[in-house]
Amino acid sequence: MSCEPLATRHTLSEARGSWLVAHGSTGHLRHVLSVFSFLLSASLFAQEIPSVKAQAKQYVDTLASPAFFGRGYVQGGDSLAADWIAKQFDRIGLDKLNGTRYERFSFPVNIFPDSIGFRVDGRTLSPGEDFLVDPASGTSDGEFELVHVKLEDLLTPERKAMTFGVVQGHAAVLHFPPTTNGDTLQLYRALENELARYVPVIRPGGKKLTWSVAGTQARNAILEVRDGLLPDSARHAAIRVYNSFVPRHQARNVWGVAKGKSKDWVLVTAHYDHLGMMGQALFPGANDNASGVSMLLSLAEWFKKHPAKCNILFVAFAGEEAGLKGSEWFVVDRPMDFSRIKMVINLDLNGTGEEGITVVNATQQKEVFDKLVAINTKTQALPQVKARGPACNSDHCPFVEKGIPAIFIYTMGGVSWYHDVHDRAETLPLTKFDELYRTLVALIGPLK
Repeated sequence: MSCEPLATRHTLSEARGSWLVAHGSTGHLRHVLSVFSFLLSASLFAQEIPSVKAQAKQYVDTLASPAFFGRGYVQGGDSLAADWIAKQFDRIGLDKLNGTRYERFSFPVNIFPDSIGFRVDGRTLSPGEDFLVDPASGTSDGEFELVHVKLEDLLTPERKAMTFGVVQGHAAVLHFPPTTNGDTLQLYRALENELARYVPVIRPGGKKLTWSVAGTQARNAILEVRDGLLPDSARHAAIRVYNSFVPRHQARNVWGVAKGKSKDWVLVTAHYDHLGMMGQALFPGANDNASGVSMLLSLAEWFKKHPAKCNILFVAFAGEEAGLKGSEWFVVDRPMDFSRIKMVINLDLNGTGEEGITVVNATQQKEVFDKLVAINTKTQALPQVKARGPACNSDHCPFVEKGIPAIFIYTMGGVSWYHDVHDRAETLPLTKFDELYRTLVALIGPLK
């Protein structure tokens, strides 16, 4: 989307005067002069930025392809992605940090490298579509009679002992009342894990199946079945699930430097890992987060050719889906002088935008949020720039916890596939990718 010309100097001068009259304080005046000066340079800058959507689509197609095995922990998917991103950084011409392209670390992860199978009363269910293997599931292989277990069967020691005796040698189907209460859900999980020490456990799920990653393992299989596929009358199941627990999975953050005009730094980050494979089921991770990596690469190409005021460190984090492992290691490892970091801009879920963008931690980083709003007010590129408070939901969080200024930007609207087998490149529209890209270039370039 093209940008409109910035207001004339006469209009800018009038606006400055209005703020001085309205607020009167030197601090307010300095803030508005900073925003107006930033907006002037950023808006002029944004007018010259070409489209990158076609290139971004190629990046997403590549990262979300079966060749990368979902960028998870089966078949070395995350390692293949790390190598590919490093080659892109080399091609772009980004410098290494501390003489290396990688920051290495490890973490525990539970994986399912072998084909899985599940039948209920002779009906074969499809992995990823009809059922999920719990991320912390153990191994079970065999034919099982089903015992249907209600919550009241487990709430007293006497009933629990009786229930455990009944389910021995069978598989337990849980029928717990629906709830969103955190304490109740924690109780459900504890009871489920206790049962899984003895027998396979099957729980009914909702209409949407959402998978994740675990760093622990149960003794037996734990399965979740999509709503409507596990009738109360179900009597028999055939289960084939094999897990493999990896106590020290080797992972790498990938980084590259675009030198700026000062000694200070801006970090642009995006996690490249996704959920990988659950047996034969592929979780491609197009929006989460091939889209964010594509935005990171697009920005890296721009700022290599057009240096910003600050140095920019581009970091593709590993292990985000396993619990922000890559970003947590970065702040522990301290590969740079943290006092020089002016802002961390984390990019995750950047593939839509029909309803604009949300800026997490905007309430704590009001100055940079105001700059984003000012740019978008002038360009009208995005439907809205929405503020959200602090949330530990992506790789900005470990920086925030260390007192380093950080925000996380995600797009809103459009397709809603998330942590499932449907988050594919061919269905990801990249609706406002160019508009967000131009907005970020306009934001990052003048930051100091």
